[in-house]
Amino acid sequence: MALTGNTTNAALIWNEQANGDFSDDRFAPTPLLLAEGSNEVFARIEAQDIDGNLDLDYYSITIPQGYRLAQVILDTYLSTDFAAFMGIQPGPIFPNDPATVEPGDLLGYLHFGPDLQGLDMLPLMGANGQGFAPPLPAGTYTLWVQQVGDFTEYAPNFIVEQVPAPGSLSALMTAMVIGTATRRRRVS
Repeated sequence: MALTGNTTNAALIWNEQANGDFSDDRFAPTPLLLAEGSNEVFARIEAQDIDGNLDLDYYSITIPQGYRLAQVILDTYLSTDFAAFMGIQPGPIFPNDPATVEPGDLLGYLHFGPDLQGLDMLPLMGANGQGFAPPLPAGTYTLWVQQVGDFTEYAPNFIVEQVPAPGSLSALMTAMVIGTATRRRRVS
């Protein structure tokens, strides 16, 4: 887990108070297109409605070709309940029924709360479920977020970076090899 740099220049891409509630339908998640840099979401999860139904939030994030999701920094977490749930699956829908899903069915997941504020949640998500190693490559992923306790406001910041060009990595490696060989000849 690493502390993030300055997130004050984050682009707010969705605010549930202004844009409306995220979809409750796992087959029709709210779509979000991420751009290079910081992409902040301000969300709220109600514990249960008057009929006892959980507020399930489903939203898909699309990372453009040539980019990758490097981090998911939790900028804000406000609740008296210290743990909410976030799961992730590849694709534009969330294929699992929340009533029957098993942890191993998910690409990744975590329980998050105020103790993760300012930290990168992506490696923690990748350590659970089927697992993955960050960064996540270009494509569409769908998130499922819920809270069974009290009302919660949270703000994940999706940090997207350009994938380094293969040529630039090769050039860097070549320069390092030449530099190492030159230093060895001088020492001899």
